[in-house]
Amino acid sequence: MTSKLKVNLINDSGDNNLITSDGSGSVTLGAAFPAVGKVGQMVTTTFTGTESTSVLASAGNFTDSSVTATLTPTATSSKILVLASVNTGASSNGDGAHIGRFKQAISGGSTTSVFVGAAAGSRIQSSSGRGNAIFDNATNVLLTFNFVLTPSTTSAVTITYQFAARGGGSGTAYINVTANDSNVNENQAIPSAITLLEILA
Repeated sequence: MTSKLKVNLINDSGDNNLITSDGSGSVTLGAAFPAVGKVGQMVTTTFTGTESTSVLASAGNFTDSSVTATLTPTATSSKILVLASVNTGASSNGDGAHIGRFKQAISGGSTTSVFVGAAAGSRIQSSSGRGNAIFDNATNVLLTFNFVLTPSTTSAVTITYQFAARGGGSGTAYINVTANDSNVNENQAIPSAITLLEILA
């Protein structure tokens, strides 16, 4: 003999909804069953302006760019998936190059560099590095990033792309523009973007 239990709602002792069915096979889980692994929210920022810096990464100096976005996690267990595309340029004179890294700033808390290489002697800890052999004054290089952070907070988390010229000598690093930004159709107007996705865990 087959037994069958038919319900459309299961509540706990505090009358909180645990499972709700609409009668057609579709089930909604309550707050006690978070959608682990799913995207809770998404924030995206597109930067279409241009920026430059001549600070040297070797001195520990990086310039905050406008490629930045802020997300407030709904739970301390949430992770943040960072997706970024940055159009970079650099002068080809001297030691010109473009070096980038990311900064995580938690509202009311700490500010740290994230997604950088391990400390190794006098090497610069960065998320990317491009030597002057790759650039000339009319070249852009698109850098793409994807990485996951675990900020363990429900405060606002701001992720910012920072950039600098190379470690020694001189030069200028650019975003969304070439060193030779003459008004000709061989040069382009290009964007950069960053997207933050809260991954429920």
